[in-house]
Amino acid sequence: MLQAKKSERTHQQFLNSARTLFLEKGFDNTSIEDIVTMAGYSIGAFYRHYKSKSDILIELWNEFLQDYIQESIDGAMKTTTLEESIDYLLLRNKEYYEHPLFKCYYNASVTRMITSSKNDIPNNAGSFNDMLVMLLEREYPSVDHNRLRTYASTIHAIINAYASGSILNQNLYFDEVTTREILLDLAHKAGIE
Repeated sequence: MLQAKKSERTHQQFLNSARTLFLEKGFDNTSIEDIVTMAGYSIGAFYRHYKSKSDILIELWNEFLQDYIQESIDGAMKTTTLEESIDYLLLRNKEYYEHPLFKCYYNASVTRMITSSKNDIPNNAGSFNDMLVMLLEREYPSVDHNRLRTYASTIHAIINAYASGSILNQNLYFDEVTTREILLDLAHKAGIE
């Protein structure tokens, strides 16, 4: 039991050191030696926990993504109107794409082809979509569930495109006022059968 706690503490120190260094120096400018020096362990200890520097970034990314989505869901469920929900989710998605860890992971994934396997990533998009369905069901409890799922998926896609369009240099343009108007129209139409 003591060894397991020690191993978990070591693992956490590697994560904390890597997070700090990746955000300060960037993924490419951080070496495994930098991580182990900051954490206070040997390179051998690092390799007992990770196969590569990419593995630690993927773990940090998955942890961040899961926490961020859960915080977004929790916050959205505290809103009382569709308007508040849409405003909150637009802001959260924009913050997500501007977050330093997102930028670090995105840059590393583009330059190094780093990706998480499907098994490594929690079903965050599904959780986010489920939350949108719950928000619509709260507003329209008697509307067909499949109809609301379709509207929730459409709203989700537009929110992601809005937030990522300018940040990822895609040829997409969404002005905030019009995007909000479209999302609210969709949310209201979801309740019309």
